[in-house]
Amino acid sequence: MKEATQYMSKEKTPTLSVVAPLQDTLINGLKPIEGESAVIKEMKAAMAGDLQKRYIDLKATLHACSAMDPRFKSLPFLTEDERQEVYDGLIVEAARMSMQPSEILWSVDEEGTANARADDEGMASKEDEDAVDEGEQFMEGVRSQGQHPPPRNPRPSCPLAALLGERYGGGAAQTKKNTQKDEAKEQMTRYKEADLLEVKEDPLVWWKEHQYQYPLLSQLAKRYLCIPGTSVSSERVFSTAGDIITAQRSALLPEHVDQIIFLNKNLKTM
Repeated sequence: MKEATQYMSKEKTPTLSVVAPLQDTLINGLKPIEGESAVIKEMKAAMAGDLQKRYIDLKATLHACSAMDPRFKSLPFLTEDERQEVYDGLIVEAARMSMQPSEILWSVDEEGTANARADDEGMASKEDEDAVDEGEQFMEGVRSQGQHPPPRNPRPSCPLAALLGERYGGGAAQTKKNTQKDEAKEQMTRYKEADLLEVKEDPLVWWKEHQYQYPLLSQLAKRYLCIPGTSVSSERVFSTAGDIITAQRSALLPEHVDQIIFLNKNLKTM
């Protein structure tokens, strides 16, 4: 219990993805052992019963977060049907997120912690270039229409092609266009087949290194793995604020308090 509490109190590594596997491990570790006294068995039963009642309303989020963690993606604490349900839900969510305009890129700071950012400048410049290209294409089309007559539709060489060609492709091979859901499903299949990451490794660094192999899932991992599993981080911020706002500093402006707390928490990584 002590080791689990200490790990869940960390700030620079994902903790929400650990909740479900850690809960399952603790419950299994609290099973009665032959030869134990009645008091020990009663204590274990009480602790296991309390753990089983927790996170009932958050199971879907916890399981999805664990699935996006390459250390726990196999979800051994679930049944086969439950695992497939989690994967299917993530596929749908990844396909939906891919329709958003912002592009998420992963980076790693000096301490080895992976982060993600939106390349707004790159997206803006790309949009400007696309707008210019579209304008040039439009003007080129206008000039070409003024110089040359519109081309005539070619006459089909076979009457059957004229009748059925539009519906059946005229004998030409039909190319299948993959949807975003198909792409997300294909990435999920490859992600599940990849080797598990060792528990001691950082999943954020893994996603930074594999973001181009699984672009849709990478965005989804960023959304889930950034969620803290406990309120320890926010409690530490309150403690820091209590040390800063003293009786001798009661005249500090709110914006100055925000700046001091920000520097206190981030100065080592800047």
